[in-house]
Amino acid sequence: MVNVYIVHSGKDYEYVKNKIEPYLTGKIDENGHAINGENNANILILKSGIPSRWKKQALKQIKMAQIVIVLIGADSFYKTETMGWEVYKAFKLNKQIFVLNPQKYTIPDFLSQLDQFSQKKRLIAEQQTIKEVKERIDNFAHGYYRIFSRFYEEMQEEERTSYKSALLDQYKMFQKSSEDLVSRRQSVNSFYISVSSTMVALMGLTMGVIQSQTKIYIMLFMCVVAIILDISWLNILDSYGTLNSAKMKVINLIEEQLPMVLYEAEWRVMSDKLNSKRYVSFTESEKRIPKIFMIIHTSIIVIILVHVLIW
Repeated sequence: MVNVYIVHSGKDYEYVKNKIEPYLTGKIDENGHAINGENNANILILKSGIPSRWKKQALKQIKMAQIVIVLIGADSFYKTETMGWEVYKAFKLNKQIFVLNPQKYTIPDFLSQLDQFSQKKRLIAEQQTIKEVKERIDNFAHGYYRIFSRFYEEMQEEERTSYKSALLDQYKMFQKSSEDLVSRRQSVNSFYISVSSTMVALMGLTMGVIQSQTKIYIMLFMCVVAIILDISWLNILDSYGTLNSAKMKVINLIEEQLPMVLYEAEWRVMSDKLNSKRYVSFTESEKRIPKIFMIIHTSIIVIILVHVLIW
């Protein structure tokens, strides 16, 4: 079951309750006729006329949701402080956002963001039909991603045969990029471990060599710098983990077009082996190291401050 939060204007509440929610939950078809269809969606919406604490309730539901739908209505263009705020929070929380605009109203500014590279505004989410959104929800567990170009998709089956070798070559290239990513992660870890170890050594040297009160300020400065480095290290590991997960998802999708699904089979074997114990991802294991350094550096700061207060 996929949690789906719907961002909407108060004027569109009845439309959401009577049209969108029943369709996404399989109670009616596209024409509004009652059916007993498949329901893969748990719809999360706020009632019209909600009290002043709506932001707290909205944020709670946005955090619960895997998918956020933005319904563009007649007055949505003027709802920056309400709908715009909800969209902003969903975007910052990396939620999958879809835009429904059945009446073709003007797209509000809060759905655009300045591109750092082109310096032009671009939509943060693609517009979808209600049918496409339901397909995304129904296929959420498997993933709904286009890996083939439109040029390839429009080909006849016999025409695609000549591209089999190109498909395999692209698969090999993408697989290699995944392996290269692991190497870069190891290089990053080695760099930060070296820097953090050096910082600890310098702290020890400072305590032993410098005799004046100045060493306290030097130590505090070095600890703060070290903690900033540790936070940077954790953020980079998170980014690498996300990127690697995305690469493995694409590799699995490509393998579905090949004779063998090796990575999927490998994961199934691992799952069988790990049934009796908790699985800890490689990224989570890596993050333990910077966390240990953070504890060390924070402890040094606490010890220094206690020493200063006592003396």
